[in-house]
Amino acid sequence: MDIDKLNECIELLKKQMGGALLATSIVSTSDAQAIADYNSKPGADSIFIEVTDLINDSLKKGYPLLGKYYLLDLQENSMLIVLPLGEYQWVIAVDTTKAKLGLIMNVVLPDAISAFENALSG
Repeated sequence: MDIDKLNECIELLKKQMGGALLATSIVSTSDAQAIADYNSKPGADSIFIEVTDLINDSLKKGYPLLGKYYLLDLQENSMLIVLPLGEYQWVIAVDTTKAKLGLIMNVVLPDAISAFENALSG
């Protein structure tokens, strides 16, 4: 894994989302340690790893497991986009009053996933 390329992933996300990006963090799911982040909240990474595990454990009872991402619409005009990426997880916090969901879904997320895969390949 190329840490510099992961930091480039964060920079690309900041550029594409501008003021809509509240925080983001790419973490190792084995120990919840941030590898690259921007404005992240301490302790949030481990919470969202637990949430992802809970969702996947629940889905095992008759549904396919999570795919590329899931969304959590939160109070106070916030949304979380969680990308479970195998041994890693990427959480993106968004101000929904400043975000264009179509742009996020069709441009930002595919670009983020591609940049992450590029970072993994070294």
